[in-house]
Amino acid sequence: MQPALLGDEEPQLRLRGGRTPAPALPVARVLLETPVPHLARPFDFGVTESQDAEAVPGVRVRVRFSGRLVSGFLLERTDSTDVTGPLAPLERVVSPVAVADAEVLSLARAVAQRWAGTLPDVLRLAIPPRHAAGEASALAAIARLESEPPVALDPVAPPADAPAALHAYLAALQTWLEQPGDQDGPRAAAALTPASEPGTGWITVGLAAVHRTIAAGRSVLWIVPDHRELDALEARLGDLASRTVRLSADQGPQARWSNWVRAHAGAARLVIGTRAAALAPLREPGLVLLVEDGSDHYVEPRAPYPHAREVCLLRVRESGAALLLLDHTRTVEVQDLVESGWIGSIDRPREERRATAPLVLLPHADTPSERMPPEAFDLIRGALGRTKRETAQGPVLVQVPRAGYLPVVACARCGDLLDCPRCEARIAAAGAAGPFACAHCGLREEHLSCPRCRSTRVRAVVRGLERTVEELTRAFAAVPVIRSGGEHIVGSVDSAPAIVVATTGAEPYAEGGYAAALLLDSLWPGPGLDGVSRAIARRLRALALVRGASAGGRALVLDTTDVVVRILQTFDPVRHAHLELRDRQTTGLPPTTRTVRLTGPRTEVRAVQARLEAETGEGVLTPLLSQDEGEERTLLLSFARGDSAPVSAALTATAAHRSAASLPVVRHVVDPVDAL
Repeated sequence: MQPALLGDEEPQLRLRGGRTPAPALPVARVLLETPVPHLARPFDFGVTESQDAEAVPGVRVRVRFSGRLVSGFLLERTDSTDVTGPLAPLERVVSPVAVADAEVLSLARAVAQRWAGTLPDVLRLAIPPRHAAGEASALAAIARLESEPPVALDPVAPPADAPAALHAYLAALQTWLEQPGDQDGPRAAAALTPASEPGTGWITVGLAAVHRTIAAGRSVLWIVPDHRELDALEARLGDLASRTVRLSADQGPQARWSNWVRAHAGAARLVIGTRAAALAPLREPGLVLLVEDGSDHYVEPRAPYPHAREVCLLRVRESGAALLLLDHTRTVEVQDLVESGWIGSIDRPREERRATAPLVLLPHADTPSERMPPEAFDLIRGALGRTKRETAQGPVLVQVPRAGYLPVVACARCGDLLDCPRCEARIAAAGAAGPFACAHCGLREEHLSCPRCRSTRVRAVVRGLERTVEELTRAFAAVPVIRSGGEHIVGSVDSAPAIVVATTGAEPYAEGGYAAALLLDSLWPGPGLDGVSRAIARRLRALALVRGASAGGRALVLDTTDVVVRILQTFDPVRHAHLELRDRQTTGLPPTTRTVRLTGPRTEVRAVQARLEAETGEGVLTPLLSQDEGEERTLLLSFARGDSAPVSAALTATAAHRSAASLPVVRHVVDPVDAL
């Protein structure tokens, strides 16, 4: 590229308005903050003499583009441009903080490539909106911290009954931290049981790894699903609190920007947060922790729709940092990584699992679906100390449905319970008019009619939150009944005897763990590739709040799905994940392959499909599913993991081409979690 010329004798860059350009590197390459795909590239602007000192790569700027003031990021400065004629100068530098520095850009580019998105879209997710007051407080805190001596950290020991594999992981982490080299840090996924710390054992396990990492001068990123886990973690930080920042969607603009700036500057060695923190800056990364990687909370609803688990894995691959995945279940995606040898597995032998997990009981009585079985009241009375039998005493957890398919439905006209017409198991329904699905044989139907009266409408036969609270309040009048769900979610309860009725995902932590749990007919997540696995995860995460069998913990499970009951009784999600992965490998389904979903007008989806097939080559993309709703079409295509780069490039180029040509939008989502 050659400098724009002013005359033939003396090459000189010209700026509009007669402004004087900076004496060196007067051209700024600016990436606009725009959702328009074909504008997701750098544009050249001039740097004036007065802007020379503050216009450094990475800062936010304001520029005039197509007659409007637009925000952008200054990517680099150079001395040449392809623009003929005078350049428009930068309007102003918004902040002296170089937010889009080399490390942030490197991660953002990797995420954009992985999910076939644009760099501006990823930066919008990665960098919060600026807040002047928050920035000022952050810079002051950074300066104050730099003048203070570092605080010594007391080591944190893992739980006394931690499995041997966890001790081996921590030893490998310590060795790696003490002998830095070209090797990547150790990586492992832990399938935890309640053991001696029901519900919160993941915090102690995580802190043992975090303290070792920060004591070695490295930084840690710790992602959790929701605010409940974040609050519990924050309350246990101890001497790490002064070195920690929290990043979550519930924060106000000032707090979030202030904490982000502190993390960006390296003033915080521990970054904790929810999905919003997955792209947070991290100086000298040493460890990435992720809790409950299969949680629905990790699915980003904004383009390019990255999943927090996959972002964390990408960060580990890019940086070589250590990785620790903490959960009470095991997703198929993580099991795939384990069986590929990329990460290790932290698990317990069978007998240890049985002793450190609650004893799972099943009802014997043939009780009508709308009523609790007698065993439920016996279980509650025992935990409340109202029987002569010696049982563990303390709070009791009652888990009720929150969302999903109704597990038991009856005809709205005659009242008969409806069974699956294929296997005669109970049929489930998404609503009063369907669709219907069977968790046992896989049947899926849009419409079903009652065999007796031929009605096509159903009603739910399920115990909801309010009804359960009323029933238990009447049965145990002198016992506190605590409600958690909806707009009122309780974070934790003490160890006093009480009945806690909570919807799925809103179960409070209990001090010392629950003495017993009653898991009512949880709403089935519905038909889909991960339906059974998600149902198992919902149950295991509730059981993880209950004391182990060796401490008297018991749970009564009202579930008719054999595979779910079997996994709960053995508390062995790893075996289920292994068998599920083997089935996926045989059928060529995710995560052994990757997918992309196209949504838009039918003719436009066909056009995009044809262009993608032409650019990637014959046989690369395989249609899996096509659904039409009016003029709209949803098309799911699969491709091999080895073809990820060309498919991503073709998707990005196609979106930019269609945007520039003002063609109708066809949305693409790479690896949608609800695709099948």
